[in-house]
Amino acid sequence: MRYRFLDYRYDPEQGLEGPAGRIVLRRSDNRLLQLLLEADGRTVPKDTLIASVWGGRDVSDDSLFQATRRLRTAMPGAPGTDVIQTIKGIGLRIGVVVRRLQADAPSVAPAFAPSSNLEAASSLSSAWELAARRTPRELDAAVEAAHVALRLEPDFVAAWWGLAIFQVMRAARMTAPPREAGAAALAAAGRALQLDANCSPALAARGWVRAVIEHDIGGGVADLDRSVQITDNYWLTRGLRGWGYIAAGRTMDAVTEVRTALDLNRWGNWYSGLLAQYLFFAGDRPAALSEARAAVERFPDVEISHMLSSIVASGVGLHEEAVAAGRRAMELAPDTPIVHTALACALARAGRSAEASDLILAIESRGIAAHCPWLATAYLALGQRDRAIDVLARAREVGSPQFVYAFVDPRLTDLNGDPAFEQLRPT
Repeated sequence: MRYRFLDYRYDPEQGLEGPAGRIVLRRSDNRLLQLLLEADGRTVPKDTLIASVWGGRDVSDDSLFQATRRLRTAMPGAPGTDVIQTIKGIGLRIGVVVRRLQADAPSVAPAFAPSSNLEAASSLSSAWELAARRTPRELDAAVEAAHVALRLEPDFVAAWWGLAIFQVMRAARMTAPPREAGAAALAAAGRALQLDANCSPALAARGWVRAVIEHDIGGGVADLDRSVQITDNYWLTRGLRGWGYIAAGRTMDAVTEVRTALDLNRWGNWYSGLLAQYLFFAGDRPAALSEARAAVERFPDVEISHMLSSIVASGVGLHEEAVAAGRRAMELAPDTPIVHTALACALARAGRSAEASDLILAIESRGIAAHCPWLATAYLALGQRDRAIDVLARAREVGSPQFVYAFVDPRLTDLNGDPAFEQLRPT
């Protein structure tokens, strides 16, 4: 029998898992938790617990107290609420709602199951911490940490799909050639799906690459839809499906997906500001501006908040606000040129042509960033229509994930109908 309560999952064989992954328990603490879960909310007498957990050995009440304290520390509940409650003079019970899951019920557990190898689990945990910082160096380190986990446990499904996501991030931020990172993401996702055909995040990673890098939009969206059908409450996959919907021109569906992702993980900064950008693409400018400002307030030290705020502010004509936000984004991510493109566009649209041109040259001198499609908005604002289309052509060639934004971005509507631009449009 398996159990779910709050954000925790317990399996007698696999142990306890929380929002951040596996929680390692002492043998006695593990047995105590299992007994309380099996009691289905009933109070278990102290003597029964001591006899069952410690095998009738002569142990003090303090042993039970210490085990209870460790479990409460490992599983914090809502403020003022203990997962494990002490019933004075009687014993202990579980104080939250617990769902029992049949062992043979359909499950996506392999995709999210922790490793029994503590070193592998620790390495994967470090990989996610590194990836959350998003710098080129730390994204590369996240990939290497995932590989370490897989060398320790080759069939670690969560490490395979984690590796796929880290490669997706490298492609999305253009810290690596997108087609190269996309191919690596497909390989890792494919291995995860061999081990667990219902691995929702692996399907999402594969679908994202197919839709926004390979422009197999129908196949990519099908993967993304299936991912959410399997697991509809994982914020990461909902956000990736939103990007796939942008590729399909379904801007309002994309808004819905990102809104859902943020509802599921309000304090996750990976998608900070993305809802504002998609609202802007969908034509709701007031809502986009309000959401952009709220994202900056919520995550003032996250570069993506300021970058997307700059894009929205520039798009609605608030040029000084756009320039200030773009500068702050650049300060927070000095080694990620794709982030700097927001400032280049803001300067160009503000009429500060010389500054915009200097920044564009600096960005284009830094390798793959020269193919970022957002530079097209800056070139168009500078009156260099042919250069704007040339950037988009190069973006398509290298597989830039942002390329699909070009066909819903209001800042590029002047290109609609131009044969050279229409020739690039994915079908």
